[in-house]
Amino acid sequence: MKKKLVLFLSLFCLLLQVPILSQVADTVVVPSSDSKGNADALARFILGDTTATGARNNINRVYKLTRGEIYLLTGRVYCQFPLTLIADDDNTKQLPVIAAFPLADGSVARISLYLYQNSKLKNIYFQGMSPATTRNSGDRPFVLAGNNMRVEADNIIVEAFLSGGPSNAGSNNSLFMTNCELRNINNKSQFNGNFFYNGGQNMDTVSIVNCTFFNAASYFLCCSKQFTNFVRFEHNTLFINQDNPFYVPFLSKAVIKNNILYTPAICGELPSERRDGYYDWDNEHLAVFSIDTIPTDMATQFKISESDRSINFSNNAYFWPQKIKDYWKTIDSLTPPVWMNERTKAMFNDKVHYPHLTANNNIEADPGFNSNVMVMVDSALTNIMTLRSGGKTHYYFFNPSGETIFPCRYPVPEKLNYTNTALQTAAEGGFPLGDLNWYPEKKALWKTWITDVEKTPAKVPNNYSLEQNYPNPFNPSTIIKFQLSKAGMTTLKVYDILGKVVATLINKEMPEGSNMVTFNAASLPSGIYFYRLESGSFSSVKKLMLIK
Repeated sequence: MKKKLVLFLSLFCLLLQVPILSQVADTVVVPSSDSKGNADALARFILGDTTATGARNNINRVYKLTRGEIYLLTGRVYCQFPLTLIADDDNTKQLPVIAAFPLADGSVARISLYLYQNSKLKNIYFQGMSPATTRNSGDRPFVLAGNNMRVEADNIIVEAFLSGGPSNAGSNNSLFMTNCELRNINNKSQFNGNFFYNGGQNMDTVSIVNCTFFNAASYFLCCSKQFTNFVRFEHNTLFINQDNPFYVPFLSKAVIKNNILYTPAICGELPSERRDGYYDWDNEHLAVFSIDTIPTDMATQFKISESDRSINFSNNAYFWPQKIKDYWKTIDSLTPPVWMNERTKAMFNDKVHYPHLTANNNIEADPGFNSNVMVMVDSALTNIMTLRSGGKTHYYFFNPSGETIFPCRYPVPEKLNYTNTALQTAAEGGFPLGDLNWYPEKKALWKTWITDVEKTPAKVPNNYSLEQNYPNPFNPSTIIKFQLSKAGMTTLKVYDILGKVVATLINKEMPEGSNMVTFNAASLPSGIYFYRLESGSFSSVKKLMLIK
């Protein structure tokens, strides 16, 4: 009797699990054509994967595209469900391509994927230009259209979209992009085409790591005048950009480091453009990076004060070739861009009101890119000169072998590794600046070195902790991160080996959550030091080493 009872209970438990097991993720292959043809077969398959009542067959389904296939769309695809759209990891084969199918009148419709719930895209090539070599002026590969959602994009290539990369149209969303490249994102009649654009409301997180923006026109990162709780922008490469690469006035917490920006904002600035706020919302000078004070209503809504803002803008390299500088001199009223405008520099220098704004080791240096990509500097300069003279010019493409634009090229022809040995070790941990995908061996080492690839300070920890500083050893700056489970009076001090306080990094009321601070030891001699965090009843000490 006992055995029968055990068997019955086991079967009963198994039956209870059936509805759950039916929703375990499975994988289906998406065809590039069906009985109705090639155009929109992708949309018909994914949107039509429902029961007779209209419910999703499996809300956790993984949709797999086939490498080497082209998936044509005639319009936007509205995904009111979690979407996981991937291809396999065999990089010896052409990525699957999602491209626009020309309409009957020869025009190209927008082909954006509108995402409304948590989604993941991986190993996909979005082709904005159709076989008819035309583009839709407002097109983007995908849009965060829902609220409180998370979208991950890994190894995504976007080519020939006029408006550029993904955008946000919802509220409190998070975007994580890794190993992506946007290429030939430009317009022949205006400065347009960006990597990421927040066209909606506030965002929780924007994280862009190990990505490249090649041969583009507009913003690298545009949070616009919306509030973004946390930005991580690390190990990215920008090669050619016409106007200000960052439009991020109201950053709260941000890490923008280890990037290369080659020829940023090459358009320069005319007096009328500054007066009309083309590149700065407050008529400040056109700058590569700039911020402003957070408006009172926004600060109240999101419970953020100026003294709480934590921005680490460090270890970045920027450069303008001499031919660009020579062109700026040919127009008397044209003003070249600056690294930081005066308002931004004043905020970073004001440690009383902005104790957590850090800008270290940002240098102007020529990376020494390979000659095969340098032809694009001439093409972009021609574009700028023509636009400045009131004319309409060309799309400028990197097209070294004379290939047609459609279908796309894979692997991409540009190589953005560089020869400047100093920059090859200038990032934290001694890694190269910029997108590490151009240095595969270094990237593999970096992945084992870094421990917080998608760590967001917005999340509240369950306990107190003090992390090991990195880099360590260091010279002259290092980052210290810690977590507080409760708000309270907090001190973070650095001591020498004799127990003398050599630096007080924090001595104030701190909110709960994750925090970081940069310790600059430029005035201290080489040696071993200790740092102690105290908050409430919590106390922790760790060792660091300064080597000059």
